[in-house]
Amino acid sequence: MLNLSTKNILKVTVPIMLGTFIQNIVLITDSILVNKLGTINFDAANNAGLLYVCFFMLLRGMGDGTQIQIAKEYGQNKLIDIKNTLSNSFLLQVILSSLIFIFLFYFKDDFLSAIVKSDEIRPKMALFLEYRSWGIFFASLQVSIVAFFIGVGKTRIIIVSTLLLALSNIFLDFGLIFGMFGLPEMGLRGAALASTIAEGITFVFLFINLLYHPDFKLFKFTLFKERIYTLKTNLLLKLSTPLMIRGFIALCTWFVFFSLIEQMGEIELESAHVVRNLFFLTFIPIFGFGSATRTYVAFYNGKKENHNIKKALKKLMMLSVMFYFVIFHGAVLYPKLMVRLITQNEIIVDISAQILNIVFWSMLLYAVVNVVYNAISALGKTMLSLLIETIAILLYLYSTYLVIIKWNWSIVNIWYVEFVYFITLGLLSVIYLRYYQKNTLKTE
Repeated sequence: MLNLSTKNILKVTVPIMLGTFIQNIVLITDSILVNKLGTINFDAANNAGLLYVCFFMLLRGMGDGTQIQIAKEYGQNKLIDIKNTLSNSFLLQVILSSLIFIFLFYFKDDFLSAIVKSDEIRPKMALFLEYRSWGIFFASLQVSIVAFFIGVGKTRIIIVSTLLLALSNIFLDFGLIFGMFGLPEMGLRGAALASTIAEGITFVFLFINLLYHPDFKLFKFTLFKERIYTLKTNLLLKLSTPLMIRGFIALCTWFVFFSLIEQMGEIELESAHVVRNLFFLTFIPIFGFGSATRTYVAFYNGKKENHNIKKALKKLMMLSVMFYFVIFHGAVLYPKLMVRLITQNEIIVDISAQILNIVFWSMLLYAVVNVVYNAISALGKTMLSLLIETIAILLYLYSTYLVIIKWNWSIVNIWYVEFVYFITLGLLSVIYLRYYQKNTLKTE
């Protein structure tokens, strides 16, 4: 069972952070390798990858809902309910990933024609998505399995699975992009195919562990023998749908942001994508402690131990900030060194380093805000979390329109709009939690 000692919190959170760290190494490696194919290929792969992630966030939202429900049932010691929740999550993920695949594979050309200005970047993006879209099936089921592991606080397996993902992806990147290790030289297509195959390998590994690992026999999960419960499906949909929409519109907003930058010029877009790849380093502590927040708050909510929710939030925020400084301090102390990991173009290095200085402070704010915000979802108030996200995004989009289209700010200064989003998200989340505390959280 979960407890609130720092050791126990880190036991749950550190494997998630290490998993995210490894994923970021893969992202940076991908960027370095694809950058060798030229600016057009680099921009196309990053824009197409961001579009893929937008749809992946729908799957992630279902996974977050699954994690919250499983953690709550774990707190209530309802072990049979946990395996039924996971089975129903699998079914919903298969349906959802099929719909996403149909859109990405068959309707990508019309969609890209409507949103991408560059005639050079557009066909490259379509080519990338043609190979990358197949990975959505593996990603969907992988998300639900990871949600199960995090929901019951058994997160060590995430390190191994993510390391497997990283090693296979990097090996296949070198092989399929440049034709090494006896594999065909496929260039941009190889980068997309490498990620897809790596996701497939990782899913198989996780699924085998789910079925046969001795730690999980307690949940009596069996392949093809689980029943699909309409009530359980409806419960998951009610809990997960706002999270799916929330994640999707958040990433789509970011896609809009980069699409507007694309119209500023190739140098601006490349600088923004370099920052984006380094930006993901901040998600190591932020995603780790966000996931831990969902597990701990849902667990203690299930046990009706509301006083422990307050204690958990304070400790999670403190640890989130500490780990953020450790991981991302380079953005203010040696930003150019970080940027040179991806590009040696001194114009890009100078611009990206300035942006990193701004990003450091905005994401420091998010390291705190994210814990508070995830607590709302973990309490089962996912529709409210969607409402808060929507308000923050609308203000963010309006601010983005002003600074890029109306006021023509520089590529560096437009990143100040991140503060609009995080401040709004944080203020609204704190207001609700104080209301919740006043009405329901009583010291026992």
